[in-house]
Amino acid sequence: MDSNILSLLIAAGQTFVGALGSYFGKKIYEKYFKENTYEGPMDLWFRGIDQKMIGEGASLALDGLLSPYIQLFPRNPFENGKRWNTLYDFEGKITSQQYSKLEFYAGSDDTIRTGSLNGETLVGIYARYGYIGEGILGVIPTQYLLKEIPHFFNEDFFGCPVRLKGTLSYCPTQHSHIARSMFLAAGINLETDNYKSIPYIKINKIQLYRNNDRSNCSLLGSPWAATNHPKEPFIVQYGYINNKEELTRCNDKILRSPLWKNVEVFYDAIKCPSEELSFTSNFIK
Repeated sequence: MDSNILSLLIAAGQTFVGALGSYFGKKIYEKYFKENTYEGPMDLWFRGIDQKMIGEGASLALDGLLSPYIQLFPRNPFENGKRWNTLYDFEGKITSQQYSKLEFYAGSDDTIRTGSLNGETLVGIYARYGYIGEGILGVIPTQYLLKEIPHFFNEDFFGCPVRLKGTLSYCPTQHSHIARSMFLAAGINLETDNYKSIPYIKINKIQLYRNNDRSNCSLLGSPWAATNHPKEPFIVQYGYINNKEELTRCNDKILRSPLWKNVEVFYDAIKCPSEELSFTSNFIK
């Protein structure tokens, strides 16, 4: 596999390890007397984080879609436009291989599903009709998660609307400086992702919405696989993960691709054809 791609995936994995490792690793002062309530992750990002209405360790409540599918490179979704413009508006020439790697990182909606990790689970939190590139990362004890949502790790489960409660925390980001070096090597100044840490939610309570008018939801994103082929480093699909037939078509196109023999990493630990190919096995465990 290309060394830049390998470094990027390793760094992404270490970001998640940092979030998991700090879940019970240290005590953070919690503001027990003020609960901040947000209408989905975009509200939390804009009103809470960007406008500094909520700080590390503060308690919060958030309505949204709780999903086993998380964003591969967690980041502030309000920087997506700048990032995409940086990729598409530059002077000079780069190779198709360079462009493919940069586009994969800049795309925002590449997703992974990790399964349970040493008693904890990484989750994605999105709007009710969600997009992988507009969410926030969460961590929750697996035992409690399965008590509330026993089918969370079923192959066809993509998420459900909830109100969750937890605290805001931060973990060091490992991937942004790798990406910046890749962009600079191609002669592009990456104007975003110069952060040193990313926010995530330590979830301690889930409230399910059981009434029918709140049960409808969807999730849009990109299943993918990374290869060792120098000219085509990624196989990427795009579709609605909540649509079983559509997701099956996406996965089948990856599995039946002529490049499948070159695949070294597959995004989904639960549906992965072999454990050694899963992102989880390679970069988190």
